Amino acid sequence: MFKKVLTLICAISALISSAAVTVQLIELKPGDEAAKKAYFALPRNCRLWGTNGYKPSDKQYNAILVMRNDKVNFAFHLRGNMVDGAPRGVQIGMISPTHFNWYAGGFVDIKSGKKLLNSGKFSVKETKSGDAGIAILDYSEGAFNGTITLALADNDDKVGFVFTPADKTLRFSVQLTAYPGEYGNAKLRKRVVYTNTGKGENPKKLTPQDFYCVFGDEYYDIAQKRGRGCCAFLFNPKEIIPGSTIRCGYACTAYLYFNKGSNASFVFWDFAGKSLAQALDYMKNIQLQ
Repeated sequence: MFKKVLTLICAISALISSAAVTVQLIELKPGDEAAKKAYFALPRNCRLWGTNGYKPSDKQYNAILVMRNDKVNFAFHLRGNMVDGAPRGVQIGMISPTHFNWYAGGFVDIKSGKKLLNSGKFSVKETKSGDAGIAILDYSEGAFNGTITLALADNDDKVGFVFTPADKTLRFSVQLTAYPGEYGNAKLRKRVVYTNTGKGENPKKLTPQDFYCVFGDEYYDIAQKRGRGCCAFLFNPKEIIPGSTIRCGYACTAYLYFNKGSNASFVFWDFAGKSLAQALDYMKNIQLQ
């Protein structure tokens, strides 16, 4: 089983397909009419300032990174501040397939001790469309630096993610945040986490046998005609170390700890429009995907 999981993860950095994947970066700047036109050509769920609003600022960095094929449309909101002409503090939010599930305001936070990855400069180092879709996000000139590579294959429904630290001598942690289904009413929400070993306690300590997690909500569930779906991620259990934990409250959050010398490799699914049961059935057969 683990061999199949590792094969899927390793394929992130070497995606090969026979048809096109489109990767589009739109940096939203005041007075940039081409960017404005491209922005309003995106699906409405990618809008940042309401349906008809367009409010870029010289003081803020806003960009939308789109990775799409014939099966799925992933869109990421890259959001931060402009400091001395360069983006800093840039967060990565997932706004499509839906603003819910993986957090639209920033679904991944990476740090080494108190040193934040996004404290330095940010740039989109490379994008590639065609045989495979690739985007490389570069964090530099901070206390903790590295690159994030996003990858999408043709006719696929999941996005690959690899964080590579610039300094391989440092331990680091990755926090993943999701609001499965809806932000919802505190009295009605029933957040749950499942791994390949079954329904988890809250908090759930990850074991060496765990290699994927599904975040869902038993009230805000498509099966109950509520919510927007659920989400999941797959990880390499050989990369994380003891103490890695999942907690579900208002948000479902994974706290994952990595030893020095490691990368952080993930595969992300946004099961927009699917019930928790459908997502669990899908993930149970992940070795067949």
